[in-house]
Amino acid sequence: FFLKNSFRIQSKMLAVVLFFALVGLVSAKVELAYVRSDLTCTDSAEFFDAIGLLCQSCTSTDTSLANIVPDSSELDAFGNKMGCSCSTGYQYVADGGTTKGFTCSSSCLDQGRSVASDGTTCASCLNLNNNDNRNSYSSTDKDCTCAQPGTSDSTGGVITYKLVESYNVSAGNAMQTWKECVQCPSGQAVIDADLTTMGRAYTADKYTCASCPDPNMFFTNTSPKRCECGGGMVAKGKESIGELYCVSTSSATSTSYEVEYFNVQTSVDGAPTGSYSVDNSDVLEHYLDWGYHNCYADNFLLTSMTPTVQRACQAIANLCVMQLYDNDHVACQKYQQIKNNRDGNYYDGISEWKRALPWLYYSDAATTIREDLEIEMKMSFVEMAGYVHEMDYRLGKYSMNGTFIGFEKLSTQFSYCGRSSPNTEFGAGDTSSTKFLKFGTSQRESYSCDLETLETEEMFFYDMWVVDVGNTDCATGTQVAAEGLCLYPVPVLMRNLREDGVTPNLNFGTNDETDDIFTRRFFLFDNLSGKKDGTLEVIRYAKSIVIQNMIQRNDPNKIYPPTLTIEYVERKPSAWADRASSETADAMAIAGLIFKAEYTMETTEFWSNVEILMGFVSAIAGVLWILRMRNWQTRNQRIGAMNPDTGDTNSTMYMVHALMMLVHTFVIVFFPFMFALSAYWFVFFKLQETVFVMMPADNEYYKEGDGGEYFFYETMFHVLFWCDTVYIFYAIYMQCNSDIFFVDWEKPKSNKQEVSIWRTLMVANEWNEMQTQRKTSIEFSLVWIAYFLIGLKLENNATMQPDIDDVSDGYINIVLRFCNTTWWFFVTFAVQWIWKFIFYERYYREPRSQIFVDLCTMAKISVFIMDEPFHGYYLHCRSPYEFADGSMMQLAEQLKKEESGLTTDRGLDAPGAPRDCQTYELFTSPIFRNMFNKVYTALNQNNSATLAQETGRLGHMVGKAGGKGRSPPPERMVSALKELNGFLQSFVEQSPPPPREELKRIVREPPFFDQIFGNPPADIRASNAKCVFYPDQKTWLKDHSFLKVTFLGMEADLWIHNVLTFNLFDIALGNTAASILLTYLVHMILVWVRGSFGQGNLATKTLVDDRFLV
Repeated sequence: FFLKNSFRIQSKMLAVVLFFALVGLVSAKVELAYVRSDLTCTDSAEFFDAIGLLCQSCTSTDTSLANIVPDSSELDAFGNKMGCSCSTGYQYVADGGTTKGFTCSSSCLDQGRSVASDGTTCASCLNLNNNDNRNSYSSTDKDCTCAQPGTSDSTGGVITYKLVESYNVSAGNAMQTWKECVQCPSGQAVIDADLTTMGRAYTADKYTCASCPDPNMFFTNTSPKRCECGGGMVAKGKESIGELYCVSTSSATSTSYEVEYFNVQTSVDGAPTGSYSVDNSDVLEHYLDWGYHNCYADNFLLTSMTPTVQRACQAIANLCVMQLYDNDHVACQKYQQIKNNRDGNYYDGISEWKRALPWLYYSDAATTIREDLEIEMKMSFVEMAGYVHEMDYRLGKYSMNGTFIGFEKLSTQFSYCGRSSPNTEFGAGDTSSTKFLKFGTSQRESYSCDLETLETEEMFFYDMWVVDVGNTDCATGTQVAAEGLCLYPVPVLMRNLREDGVTPNLNFGTNDETDDIFTRRFFLFDNLSGKKDGTLEVIRYAKSIVIQNMIQRNDPNKIYPPTLTIEYVERKPSAWADRASSETADAMAIAGLIFKAEYTMETTEFWSNVEILMGFVSAIAGVLWILRMRNWQTRNQRIGAMNPDTGDTNSTMYMVHALMMLVHTFVIVFFPFMFALSAYWFVFFKLQETVFVMMPADNEYYKEGDGGEYFFYETMFHVLFWCDTVYIFYAIYMQCNSDIFFVDWEKPKSNKQEVSIWRTLMVANEWNEMQTQRKTSIEFSLVWIAYFLIGLKLENNATMQPDIDDVSDGYINIVLRFCNTTWWFFVTFAVQWIWKFIFYERYYREPRSQIFVDLCTMAKISVFIMDEPFHGYYLHCRSPYEFADGSMMQLAEQLKKEESGLTTDRGLDAPGAPRDCQTYELFTSPIFRNMFNKVYTALNQNNSATLAQETGRLGHMVGKAGGKGRSPPPERMVSALKELNGFLQSFVEQSPPPPREELKRIVREPPFFDQIFGNPPADIRASNAKCVFYPDQKTWLKDHSFLKVTFLGMEADLWIHNVLTFNLFDIALGNTAASILLTYLVHMILVWVRGSFGQGNLATKTLVDDRFLV
């Protein structure tokens, strides 16, 4: 008992302990260290502790640490002092221990001596080189001080002395240090107080003779001191940009420093056609006169090429480039003056590349530049000995002031602008793709740019070169050597270039290319020329950058010179000043940019061949159209029975049908032609191993003008789609207006019993269902196409790179994409067709048409279909059974008899009729059609669905079923129905014998050529021609012809329409998934239209209440 209770007490105590321990853990606080984001120390007595990320004070209450101040000899990136040192006059004494500290001694002060520059020794103030006792110790400054005379020299410059520290080793090897005063050179001066003059900031320093920014300047004997230019010279420049300089009064620009902009975009969706002027550009004011003054020379010698001269010449060239080479602007005019003054002095035989002057212009014609054959390297798609498979571009980089920064290897420089967080994924940058450097791989990148981020970026200028590996000695023409490589200059086509007030490079077709002006230097953005008094009024940026490589016409392994095409657009930063509160302003700060690199070829010969093929194919289409129209006229024209709608060549229906046959013929001829053209490019481009062809250039500016390589393809794709769509709706209209009648062969079992209507209802429903069915499944096709194109990424087979095995994302080409998607549509179609023809309809189930015929036969109902006035189809479904209305046992018995051969065959009992042939193509005489119409019109006196329902053959049954009720059909309708049924039965049976020759029918096989060309009987147009039945038997090449009045007979047209629909949406959206969904939607619209109007036509023409068509 005791042990048990002790255990209980201990358990409770343990539980209490654990409870309080848990409470302690929960309530415990995690220690967090907070630091300041401001990394600048504002207190002059503090330094920045980079380890603790905080500002520390050098002062201390410890007397041993007195006279310690922040050390200004070394600053961090934020301008903070990084430690402590002794104040002026105090000697630095290192701690010999392990503390790594120091103390500050007053030993030098006590001796009346100065502290040396190293801070550890004392220095005496001596006057060794003069006797005027100028140097003395100042207890106030705690340092030696030179007395300044306050006079000027002969040039007007102030005379000053600086302190110089000297050293000597005494006889006892002791180091002696002293300070003496030395006069500054003419024009220089000692700065005794902080000041700024001529754009340069000076800090007080008695140990240094400071110079003015320009060699032609001197310090004046004033207080405070300032720099002035010497005689005959004037100071120029802009202090907000840099230091001022002196130029001769004759070199100074007399005109204003104006910059004009002609491509200003004032709204997000507006065209960049506005103009704006900055009347006094800071950068132009600062560099123009300096560049011209230092670069211009009457007799330029090799010894004239000083660093200043080189930078000045680069700067004057940069200013001209900033004005987009406008020869009316003063910057380009001064560049031309300098260039024209240096005739006879040039580099590498290039007349436009004058000594010490950057090469900006080409003197050759545009065609000569584009088709130059100097580049010797051979190209390939893969790594091969003696061939180059990767392009190597170099960019010569220059700053605004003319400093040559060096060569950069081209990678992502042209993707120069990005977006600020959190939208960085929409911009470009260093992680952009460089696949375009792989030879043959075209690339197109569209991205957005936050222009506000460019306002503070540094602007650079570039000269572009391509490395010619095939040229090892750089001995040919325009090649130069750099970094041990031979570089060939890349011509630049600046679309905004202005000459004499016009833009010759603003091309909209190949015919515009003859007057192109190529240049060398370019920039990516300009945030300098639009600045006035430090405020940026306009920013110019490269909207599109295109690198184009073209293989040579006679040697595809070599290339013509690559070209770089740039188009600039300007915007005003004031447009997005309040972007935080305005969506419109924020949108103006975001610009869409394009970088594209393409590999192409000259296609003049290709298009010449296409023109010949187009003529040949057009001739085929014309012949086919004439043949189809001839057959249609033969079917619909009868002597003595001109049909006002179809027979008269001047009738509206005739013209409409002729037009529809023309557009349909166009589609069925030019669709395979366009696929063949696309397949040519796909096969020869994607499957080539050595360089043979490249895709045509995709010049976006030429799409709507002369020379657009893809304008033809896009136009043809649109025309084919709309032609096919118009024809599809026309075919649906014709199908939904065809005449159809069910001939019931069933006999009443007694005089008091009528035949059942349910067989007719069953046949009508089967026909109604069959009207919109297809031989292939659109759902199956689209699902598998989505799997192939998206799931397996085979949509990237259409990228503009010559490797069929590379399915990585890339630049999609519309021609390659059309071929690729059409192929996969065909594959899914062919698989379904093969499955149905070889397996499904051979071993599993009969074809849809045969099932319908068998159903009609079991129902003992024949079908007359008239799709044209004198043409149609007859389905002879009079079964050899005594009755169709019967029990299951009776039906099984009759089928057993037929299987045993105890009945006649199902075919038409007529001379020339093939055995068991139940479907026929029908060509009728005018007399037959007139008699058919005479009776048929009585059935359809009021051609509306309402009358069809009100006089429906089951109207009385519907009324009993609980609806609003239907009145029984009038006696004239019943009489007409029986009359038409009897007329058609007697026509088929030819019993009794027809009284007229035109009511007789004959059955015969069509001649071979009539089967090939679809010709009607040659004698059908005779005045007393009989009605002709052509057997319509299914073969492996064709299905039953009567299916032409349903979607089953339009499979090829619907398939082509699916392909063209997908292709059209794909061009517009560039999204495979969306194109598939929209293709399915369009097809379902066609199905709905055909089903709705087809059902109405069936109800009207057969007098079957459409509520029984389910």
